[in-house]
Amino acid sequence: MKTSDKVKKQIDPCLQIQADLSAMLDGELAPASVRRVMVHSDVCPSCESFLDGIRVQAMAHQDLYKCLNSDEDEVIEIHGLGGKRSGRIKVSELRKKLTENRDQLARIFYELGRGFVLMGLSPNFSRIVACEPVPIPDMFQRGRNLVDEVERLAAGPGWNPDADGSIEGQVGGEWVRAKALFDGGGLHTPEENLVKGKNLLHEALMLSPDFHEARIYLGHAYHVSQEKTLACREFKSVLRGAKDANMRGFALLNLGNVFLEEGELELATAYFKKLVDSGVVHESPHFGLIYFNLALVYGLRELFSDCETWLQKLYNEMPHKRSMIAEELRSRPQFTGVLARHPEAREAFARQFPCWFDAREAC
Repeated sequence: MKTSDKVKKQIDPCLQIQADLSAMLDGELAPASVRRVMVHSDVCPSCESFLDGIRVQAMAHQDLYKCLNSDEDEVIEIHGLGGKRSGRIKVSELRKKLTENRDQLARIFYELGRGFVLMGLSPNFSRIVACEPVPIPDMFQRGRNLVDEVERLAAGPGWNPDADGSIEGQVGGEWVRAKALFDGGGLHTPEENLVKGKNLLHEALMLSPDFHEARIYLGHAYHVSQEKTLACREFKSVLRGAKDANMRGFALLNLGNVFLEEGELELATAYFKKLVDSGVVHESPHFGLIYFNLALVYGLRELFSDCETWLQKLYNEMPHKRSMIAEELRSRPQFTGVLARHPEAREAFARQFPCWFDAREAC
């Protein structure tokens, strides 16, 4: 290999992305790897085409699997590129390999889809992605260098961007505005990221319909997009198909939240109660805030005795969350409005949970 080829290989940013994709296929799904693939593929046509190739491969595997109607013990020939014979394999073994490969491809689509959904929903996650060191392809770097050079030429000799500010309106200014795209590190709005995430999650589910984590995130994305019917469809599908208690718990929680937001309080209560009755709260502490949901929904229904019961459980079992819950309660205008109409209930709550209500003492 020539020295120049070695140097090119060392600095080719796409090699890192290919390594990340390889790690994802092997099940080594480091969050940083996922974020690098997300950002890099958005600015690199080559790697975006590579991902498109994965889609084609996924569909080919799906079609081939459907065509395998042979007996499990039958040995068949398989062929590679150009129809060249690759060997012989038992049908049962080929089916196993295809299934494993399909699940790996679905996992890639899930991880990327989940990342784009979070990019569309969470400013904190967007900042994490923005800070991720991402290999920039040569095409993208040349584009950034070009707008830097156009900016310099348009401004004229001696122009200092820090001192003189924007040159918008000057000759070449319309080119310079493109610089924001390169400097920003991302080309998509939150809405576009959400759509992209939903599409990738759909692709994951096409390959693996029982991929319940992907369905939970897809339902959540629908909920945020105000597509409540589609959100409920995904969550109910998880309830029908999932045996894992955590997956069922997330589906119940999300269904309850959809109906709470819609003002269907009795349905919301029923789903929240099913979650508590399942016992998953004691096994998975991250479900503990379901007590807040139940206190909220009973308060909105003006069933203050039940509301107090769940507030008490929340207060006793999650002391480390008291400060956060205080702010959350005060940020719920419907709940505070109901208590304003029932001062006796509000005073009782203030006596029992002073840091959450009037006194606002330290939690």
